[in-house]
Amino acid sequence: MTPEARRRWTGEGVMMVTLMLMGSSYPFAKEVLGTMSPLLYSGSRYLIAGLFLFAVLAVMRRPLALPRRDWLPMIVLSIVGVAAFQAFWGLGMSRTAPSIGSIVMTTTTAFSAILAWMGGRRLPALGWLGIAVAFGGVVMVVNNSLAHWTLALDNIDGALFWAVSAFVWALYVDRATPYNGRLGGLRVFAWTTLLGGAVLTGFAFLFDSLGEFAALSGRQWGYWLYTAIFPVGVAFLGLSIGFERLGVTRVMVYM
Repeated sequence: MTPEARRRWTGEGVMMVTLMLMGSSYPFAKEVLGTMSPLLYSGSRYLIAGLFLFAVLAVMRRPLALPRRDWLPMIVLSIVGVAAFQAFWGLGMSRTAPSIGSIVMTTTTAFSAILAWMGGRRLPALGWLGIAVAFGGVVMVVNNSLAHWTLALDNIDGALFWAVSAFVWALYVDRATPYNGRLGGLRVFAWTTLLGGAVLTGFAFLFDSLGEFAALSGRQWGYWLYTAIFPVGVAFLGLSIGFERLGVTRVMVYM
């Protein structure tokens, strides 16, 4: 096997493990959200994940600092890709079953294709058909009936939160691509995760309090820490490897 083929297959294996980790957050998060508010939960776990990613950068002796010209883009990416993404993710998780969320989040790839088309890249007719099928399938699942129309605003708000979350994640990946190439995907993930987590946690404290942590059971504490380190910290490390070895398009197909 050539070095290039070995590099590609390693990337494929890393992405399989990464997606299993990311998917594992759904049932554990639902358990924690039985006690903790969605905004505080989402923001606080991303703060921990950001610190974990900086520790990984330090151990790997990778550069930590950002060039001055990249501070504003990183702040914007943090607000979009972490603060907004996780706010809507948490709100969606608190209102619907994890299975619904995991299905609606698959529209990320469709949103990525639309953003690519808006950026001037050609999308063939088969691609548009795939997008239509993806969104049609989500509507069918959320409607939960093939015989009757059951959707109404009071029972789809959770799915709408998930859809917005999928869109802002696709937007984040699309806009972060040039910075991943220049700064390295891991450094971009570390900064945006830490800054976005800080922004969302600060916003959450307008409505919530530290007392929610005291209300967590021992098991919920374990779930909170697990969903910070593995489905975010370790998974983002895997995504950075995937971007480097497979490219953005292949990684989004996995997503």
